[in-house]
Amino acid sequence: MAELLGIITSIKKFMSNSNEKIYFPLNGEKKEALSLEKDRIYNIPDFQREIRWSCDNVAMLIEDIKTKPRFLGNIILTKHFDNSFSIIDGQQRITVLTMILNAIKKRHCGEIDIIEPCELSIESFSQFQNVLEKGFDSEFYTKEVIESDKLKQLYNYEELWRFITGAEEIQNKRKAKNFLENLGESTFNLIINEAENVGEGIRYFIDVNLKGKQLDTEDIFKSYLFKNDSGQEIRKQWYLLKSTVKEIEISKMDYPLLKLLEHYLLCDLYRNDRYRGMEFGTDFLLKKPFKENDITHRAGTHLIELIDDNQYMRRILERLNEVSHLMLIIVKSDSLTEEIKKVFMHADKKEQIDIIELKVIHNIIGKILKDSKILPKALLIKYFNILLYGDDGKKKINIQKIYGIYMFTVLFTIFENKKSTEVLLHIIKANEEDWYKELVNQINNYFSNDKITDARLLAQYKLGQNEEEENQRFRCKSLATIYNFFVNQNGKVSIRKGKMNDLYKFITDDEAFSIEHFIISETRNKIILVEGKEYIIEKSIYKRYVNNFFNFIFVSRKINSCLGNNWLPKKIEYIKQFDISCEYSKMIIEKLNGLKIEFEKRGGDGYKDKLDLFFAREYKEKYIEYTRSALSDIITRINEGIMKD
Repeated sequence: MAELLGIITSIKKFMSNSNEKIYFPLNGEKKEALSLEKDRIYNIPDFQREIRWSCDNVAMLIEDIKTKPRFLGNIILTKHFDNSFSIIDGQQRITVLTMILNAIKKRHCGEIDIIEPCELSIESFSQFQNVLEKGFDSEFYTKEVIESDKLKQLYNYEELWRFITGAEEIQNKRKAKNFLENLGESTFNLIINEAENVGEGIRYFIDVNLKGKQLDTEDIFKSYLFKNDSGQEIRKQWYLLKSTVKEIEISKMDYPLLKLLEHYLLCDLYRNDRYRGMEFGTDFLLKKPFKENDITHRAGTHLIELIDDNQYMRRILERLNEVSHLMLIIVKSDSLTEEIKKVFMHADKKEQIDIIELKVIHNIIGKILKDSKILPKALLIKYFNILLYGDDGKKKINIQKIYGIYMFTVLFTIFENKKSTEVLLHIIKANEEDWYKELVNQINNYFSNDKITDARLLAQYKLGQNEEEENQRFRCKSLATIYNFFVNQNGKVSIRKGKMNDLYKFITDDEAFSIEHFIISETRNKIILVEGKEYIIEKSIYKRYVNNFFNFIFVSRKINSCLGNNWLPKKIEYIKQFDISCEYSKMIIEKLNGLKIEFEKRGGDGYKDKLDLFFAREYKEKYIEYTRSALSDIITRINEGIMKD
């Protein structure tokens, strides 16, 4: 690393597109420390983060400077021999200051003395300077401009520009003049190192941010990723992944970039014996020292430094892009597309999945992806990795492993606890031969009666208080699906023989299998009808149970509409006259009927008081009794494969 130069300088000298000399005092004399040449370019390298400043940040900066000159912190640059400087630290401030100076120039050029700013080049948005000079006028947002914005930052910059140009300190000529004088006299502590090698500049960037004020995990990851990349392939794949993740953010799937990266690396790295015993955290730093041959990597070493293989990282990004794109189109597609069909179609007709089963697989993958729980999605990365890149991964036996994943994710949600992460990590880190066996072993572990503790059941009903209804609906429909149609036998999770068409109807026909809040109805005023009289459920009770995992059954829309918001015993009495085709719903109704929830018919306040006491005291115990019985039945049914035809 080259020697560093550190010097305090004014914003005016630093930002002005003119020849500037910066001096420092020595023995009573001024000595030249740095010469800044005209037409220099300040460059934001592609390993830097996208613009993160908000309008509030800009407002605070303007508010500070409008009263008097300020010290604006450290700016760290790498100086190159072509009159350009790479910004290592301070890019957010330099970008905003450049925009402010351009805004004042546009508004008051010729009326006040302006500061003509240096060109700002942004590698991840090559048309930035052009768009800035055009005042972020959308008329000039050409295809070239849009495509040059690799991190989709244009509208963030546009929002900042509108705020800056609308600020009174920019609009008003007198205030703008005063603001500009204060800004010009404000100072930076300028720290410069000289380096022609891009990797050396990135290395310095990493050192600064690991040892000083920390950047976020994504910034550090990207910096290590780009450090030794002499070409553009890794950068190209990174920007493609960022673009896909932005689409994921606005879809029905929650899967952040860093989790995608972490899960993919966990699924792929441990296929290589070289990494057995190596552990890294969510920050991609080693949790403990790791010895590899004769080299010991200390705790805190970044994973990419340990891997030290750009070819591997490029392949990881290429495959992650393909997998994340596949997950995205599955979530966005209500029906099978040709692109999805191609993923699952085997060249050998004997190994091909028929169209109904493929529709079922498409549906249940979508359910896993749409659930708010992120961790189980890692199993889909494992699944797609084998499907797309494994030896003959598209064989039926491999495709149908999705049923085991689906069952596991449902049970994981019911039984998850502090140890759940380790359980799942153990599965996804296993090799291609063992991971499915480990998954089924954990399903068997869930299916033991000692897992059905009162604490676990109480945790489930508390979970319903904080979960959105849609998530709980998904989960309950999934639980009903595995109860009705799945069997866990001989080390394999499969669909009951001859039930594929029935399964497809159950998961797709909302008319025949509409969802009903059964124990406590979802009503606008939280009112239930007891013997024809209105009873208002206390808010805490209602919130606790209405979106609970076990508060749903699946019946025809016609039956559903007749149940209304009646008291549970009344609903049970009514529904007994119908033939319910959903086995899960029949089981739930039977369990609830067995609770014998009854009250003597009393009018007036006494009846209401008794109901209040019931919900406050007895209801929780009856809930535990009911869910314990229901889960025991689910365990028995799936393990033994009993079908009550």
